[in-house]
Amino acid sequence: MYRLFFLLILCPFLYSQDLGKILWGEIPLTSPLNFDHILAESKNKNNVNLSGSFYINSYPKGVGYDVIRDEKTFKNRNNKDLFFKFPEFKLDLSIQDQNVVIHNKKIIETDDEFWDLSFSDGMAWTKEDHIYISAPFTLIQKHANCSHNGVLLFALNSLNEISQSIFQISSETCAYFQFNYVGIFDSFFDTKDFNKEIISKKNDKKTIEDLYQRYPSIFRGSFADSDAFNIGEVTAYGFFDGEDHFIGPCLTRSGNYPFCEDLLLPAYSLTKTIGGSLGIAAYQKKYGSIISMRVNDLVSSCSKNKWKDVTIENLSDMATGQYKSLMYYGDEDSLASVNFIFNKLSHEEKVDFSCNNYPKKTNPGTKFVYHTSDTYLIGTSLNNLLLNKEEGDFFDDLLVPIFDYHNFSDKIKYIRRTNDARNQPYTGWGMFLQQDDLIKLNSLLQSPERNKYFSKEFLDEGLQLTEDRGLLAINQSDIYYNNGFWAARFDKNIFGCKEDLMIPFMSGFGGITVVFLPNSMMYYYFSDNYTFSWYSAVYAAHEIKPLC
Repeated sequence: MYRLFFLLILCPFLYSQDLGKILWGEIPLTSPLNFDHILAESKNKNNVNLSGSFYINSYPKGVGYDVIRDEKTFKNRNNKDLFFKFPEFKLDLSIQDQNVVIHNKKIIETDDEFWDLSFSDGMAWTKEDHIYISAPFTLIQKHANCSHNGVLLFALNSLNEISQSIFQISSETCAYFQFNYVGIFDSFFDTKDFNKEIISKKNDKKTIEDLYQRYPSIFRGSFADSDAFNIGEVTAYGFFDGEDHFIGPCLTRSGNYPFCEDLLLPAYSLTKTIGGSLGIAAYQKKYGSIISMRVNDLVSSCSKNKWKDVTIENLSDMATGQYKSLMYYGDEDSLASVNFIFNKLSHEEKVDFSCNNYPKKTNPGTKFVYHTSDTYLIGTSLNNLLLNKEEGDFFDDLLVPIFDYHNFSDKIKYIRRTNDARNQPYTGWGMFLQQDDLIKLNSLLQSPERNKYFSKEFLDEGLQLTEDRGLLAINQSDIYYNNGFWAARFDKNIFGCKEDLMIPFMSGFGGITVVFLPNSMMYYYFSDNYTFSWYSAVYAAHEIKPLC
């Protein structure tokens, strides 16, 4: 085993013959690939169709890495533990002309100590009698949401013999651990026949530049292309105008990501809304209201004295009356809370922390204090309520069927869980998704169809469709929290409205925002440098369609 050293800059395009020689081991790789080269090469046609199983020797023949940021949970270990062994996997795929179909697009929980995996559909092209196969992959931190996005590349000759493979990571959505990585591996490909999976051709997405062209009154730089963001911190962003989805570029430290639409996006605390709040709403739609039920009646670990007046709705409002600090994010950013999220892996440990860590300070329903542990108790309560029902798991049995019916991706149908027999969904974090999932979610939540699947009263409050605004969440900011949804208040005079405008949104760790705008519009961005800036997108939306 040897280590490759390289300069972490945007390298020049590799010539096709160089790329071929690298893959077939004729010359060494001395710098990272430029992903723009893969995009350019993929324009070459491929007419060879075949299927097989792809796998690698997990120990790289060569590896190069550079750690850019390293905080919190990854501090106390050697980098070689992370980078000198790749998680074991076997990937079934089919090559259909220029399309590469990955047959298992679900999150793969591996036996590796540090990483899980995800793969998505890729592309193929032919050059000099060789088929080149490239596909997106993601290394995912165990028991967490941190996602490191990369590109897989290998080739097959006319005898279906396989070259070495290259795995390269040049971007991530992870505020506390960032790195560049290139590994070269001995690889294997066994041809097999699989049941053909029909590729559904994706509609051509429009770009943010197309949005500016369609609506010239919009100020350029209204989205995650604004000066508020550093160009390297944005993973993906997009805008939906009620009809079309406009996506921004997926930039990496090695050029444009070739699989922007298939990029894996970690939900982090979006899970609180998509998992926790929709879980409550789905349960109530089928079995009746539970928001007034007391937590101590549903979760035996929560003491009767401290929790006797705390309801499910208090949990969804993060207003249990139990806290140590009223400073925004003070409790959540504590060492104890970080340990709860990353290191307490069993249900017994997580529920014990959630019930007992914070002392009672005031009456429930009066003070908002951000606690991921509150949302964990939502998931626990829901599964306890299902013990005698036909379903056994609120996520798999109540939410996933809705995702299936509306053709959400396989990514969103997964959630992190405890590592014991309980297999309890984390509920407050641990989901993943793709950009189209957000558009489908927006279309579902902003249409009357949502009432087929979810409690109308509960969601209407969260979406700011009633007089109930929720609790003030951040002092001097006009930010509110209600039933797992955030909301920002805009003065009525800004847009010429008769009343103040309440804009609901979801928020995730590190710099993630999804905004539900009037007129069925939506704006989202995923970043990882703790930048939360999106009001300019609201003003842009008003230029597209008046908000009131």
